[in-house]
Amino acid sequence: MISTQIIKEDNKPVAIILDYAEYLRLKEIDENQQDYYNAVSIKSDNKKWTSHNDLKKELDL
Repeated sequence: MISTQIIKEDNKPVAIILDYAEYLRLKEIDENQQDYYNAVSIKSDNKKWTSHNDLKKELDL
C-alpha cells in the first residue's frame, strides 16, 4: 500500500498521492454524502407524501 504523500510548492499543498483503494473509499463517502443532501433537499421541497400502501392501491398493484 502506498502511504499518502502531500506535495507542496512554496510550503503550500498543491497535490496529493494516495493509494487507489483509499481514493475509492473517499469517493464513496463523498457520493453517499451528496445522495443524502439531495434526498434531504427533495424531502423538504415535497410536502405531500403518499404511503407505499396508498400508492399500490392507486396503481392497482
